Amino acid sequence: MRPLNRRRHKLLKVLALLSQIRWYNILLLLTGQYLIAVFVFSDPTDRMESMRHLGIHFIIWSGALALSFGFLINSFYDLEADSINRPNQTALERLVSRPTSLRTAIFLGITSLLLALSVSFKAAVFYGIYMIALWFYSHKLRNIPIVSHTSAAVLAMVPFFGLSVYENFLSLHTFAYGALLGLTLFSRELLKDLLMLKGDVITGRSTVASEYGIENTKFALLVSNSIAWVPAFFTRDLFSRNAEIGIFLMLVILSVSNLATLRTNDLRGLRWAHLGYKIVLVLGVLTLPFL
Repeated sequence: MRPLNRRRHKLLKVLALLSQIRWYNILLLLTGQYLIAVFVFSDPTDRMESMRHLGIHFIIWSGALALSFGFLINSFYDLEADSINRPNQTALERLVSRPTSLRTAIFLGITSLLLALSVSFKAAVFYGIYMIALWFYSHKLRNIPIVSHTSAAVLAMVPFFGLSVYENFLSLHTFAYGALLGLTLFSRELLKDLLMLKGDVITGRSTVASEYGIENTKFALLVSNSIAWVPAFFTRDLFSRNAEIGIFLMLVILSVSNLATLRTNDLRGLRWAHLGYKIVLVLGVLTLPFL
């Protein structure tokens, strides 16, 4: 193989790994955690104070690496269904062998634990249990309707509480905001059932859409969206004015995305609705400094 072709092949392998890791989700997590560190846990008179502590950086990157571990493990188990639902992306991911993906996942997991351990034993236990839960989700829970959606939403939220563990800080308004994001993630998992229905049916994977039908899945989305307004309404006095605006925009876009899902059956319409969920999550991260 020529040197130029070899470099291109290596570059494609790196891109394939990044595709499996879902780099945009990792970027959202990193951005959100750094915003929390600067605007929530720092002294208002010196916003950059937290950035001078290595422990903050270690905890944030430990969470990002742990989540990357989870994405690689999930891709390892979902390869067959993904090759049907996302053939173009999966073709790229196949450039990296399954043993290589597994070794990379183990490396990221160990690195995450070492970073957490350098901060505290409690942090290492926190992320150790988290990664075991990520593996258990991919190995067992992902094939149990509703349980898989709930656990996926909770597991996606856990790294955001890594800093709370580090700072020994928990509050009602952070839990209320977490509930809103959790319901958004739960609804997104239901929507992904509709998007991935063909591959799930062919591979025999049990999801809400494959087990209970498209219309019942859409009804579940409507119920989930309605419930999402509840924590926002009853806890609105706990948030600043700017946070209230951000939460309201999130709920409106979430409702519009779900209405779009109810009105369509084709993949293009569902993908537009899924884009709405991505916008909601970006808004959720950008609202964090105002909590």
